Amino acid sequence: MTHSTENFPLWGDVASVMVEEPGRLGAARRAVDRVIRDIDAACGARRDADLARVNAAAGRPVRIGATFLAVLWTALHACELTGGLVDPLVRAGGAASGTVVIDDPPGTVTIPAGTTLDLWGMAVAFAADRAAEAAAGEAGCGVCVCFPGSVATAGRLPEAGWPVHMAGGHGRPHRDEPCRGQKIVLRAPGLATSFLPAPGRPARRLRATPTRLPRSAPRTGRAWPAAHERRPWHAVSVIGLCCVAAKAASIAALAAGNAAATWLGSRDLRARMVDADGEVTTVGNWPACPSRPPVASKRRPALSC
Repeated sequence: MTHSTENFPLWGDVASVMVEEPGRLGAARRAVDRVIRDIDAACGARRDADLARVNAAAGRPVRIGATFLAVLWTALHACELTGGLVDPLVRAGGAASGTVVIDDPPGTVTIPAGTTLDLWGMAVAFAADRAAEAAAGEAGCGVCVCFPGSVATAGRLPEAGWPVHMAGGHGRPHRDEPCRGQKIVLRAPGLATSFLPAPGRPARRLRATPTRLPRSAPRTGRAWPAAHERRPWHAVSVIGLCCVAAKAASIAALAAGNAAATWLGSRDLRARMVDADGEVTTVGNWPACPSRPPVASKRRPALSC
């Protein structure tokens, strides 16, 4: 495969940009950097970020920018499509309640007092989709953008696909895999991985681990349970119609627990799930050697973008 790649540090991890035509890497990287700046201003770990201001002013309207508004609409749409399994609105110490009020114009957002928005996982996936589209347009060739836990492609697909390495989680390697994680050839627009918090680590979103779950569980708003009480999956990766759809499905699958394989299979999604022991189960036509057979279910429409 002939392509050019640039790796760079991002959000406490490593990101990469791949282009089909090596001479177009600089143009693609510039487009990606613009998207990163927009996402940092909207949802990054900054006191003046739109997300920080909205959470600090819970109960009062806050004027926000277009990028934050787009991320918020994306997260609310994911909540609707997953039946509440991916809910960005969380009340500390209790169930999420109330309604997010969006007034556009004048471009303000109000969340109920006592609640916060946790958008980072969806924001990274949104950024990957937007960066890939922007980079492909700027470079005029096929592009693959790999952000922590979120991969998006745009433009012309190389004949051999895009080589992507996925993190495998904290469990032991599957007996058929030489190491944790997996290298795959991606031929779809999006791929995302979500993790439960690692044992012994705080159950909250950390800047250095942006691919982990929100600090509270979807639907309940309660903290994630202790390691010995957790549902079976430690990490879920999903291939989707875009990175945002894949991220929503991966978070929803973690929340679905024992029903995750059926939930994913019924939506015709391809997924790779790793349990706490490192054993791998796949759903659909995933390019892996599963530890258990894929699930056959009645199909529903895949999550849209």
